[in-house]
Amino acid sequence: MKNAFIILLGLMVGAAAGVALLYYNPLTVTRTVEPDSADRTLHYQLPENSLAFMHGDRALLPGTSVGDEQFWEETINRTALLALSLNDSKDVPTAVASRLIQASSDTDLLLRGVLVSDHWLLTIPGEGSLFLRIDTNLWPFLKHTFIPTWYLGRAWQGPADYRPTVGPGPRSAVIVGATGSFASLDGSAVEHYRLTALDPVNGALALAGEIHLHLFEPAVSGEHVAASE
Repeated sequence: MKNAFIILLGLMVGAAAGVALLYYNPLTVTRTVEPDSADRTLHYQLPENSLAFMHGDRALLPGTSVGDEQFWEETINRTALLALSLNDSKDVPTAVASRLIQASSDTDLLLRGVLVSDHWLLTIPGEGSLFLRIDTNLWPFLKHTFIPTWYLGRAWQGPADYRPTVGPGPRSAVIVGATGSFASLDGSAVEHYRLTALDPVNGALALAGEIHLHLFEPAVSGEHVAASE
């Protein structure tokens, strides 16, 4: 009996140490690159600028629910689809985007955090469309805000700011031009969120978002230059 108690105590201490290591691990809270060279910044508010939202039954955080529309297919039950409008710096509607959001297989609580892959199709009428691939680390939000407020019942100390973009480039999103004036361009992007409301009682969450776009002309190889001459 004494040996069983010692083993149980050791398991409990080990589990507590493991949880503490995951919770305080500095490797999972790496900040993104500061958006100091954006060619264009677009703004949106959620839920105000949401045009449509559908999700699988396993795509939301436990204890949350948004609407009744759900994907029923097993293969995409961890996926969410969001359509939204975006405004320019003068708060004029400028763009529309569809976002396919899904849990990332690169999630690693020891080294990288809780990752989500976000695939955008962003269209600016009169200019063209571009694709964005954004990897977002949700762990800072979960650790500092969602878990303490939503599950532990602590008072929310908001608003709160997050810059969670971590890839797939060097801590920034990847842009690939698709049509119009963006067709020959690529670039990088980062997102900034300001969480403005978090109410576990009513199940309400609101935020203001910014997407900072940095575009540049594709590099021209020496062989291509020689051929053109």
